[in-house]
Amino acid sequence: MNDTDNDRLRACLNRLMDGHREALMVIRQALADEVPAEDALGDLQDILEGASEDAHAILNRDGA
Repeated sequence: MNDTDNDRLRACLNRLMDGHREALMVIRQALADEVPAEDALGDLQDILEGASEDAHAILNRDGA
């Protein structure tokens, strides 16, 4: 594995972890009744889908 591959994997992991942190924040807000559960579920779906799509894009950049 070369440095470019390592950088890609690191960027992918960072994006997934950012999505994870965002999702946890939404869950905390929903549990504290700051956000309606239905809205929180929609936000969670958007966050997780976005993180997944971004991670795939990072891994599939030119030269992968």
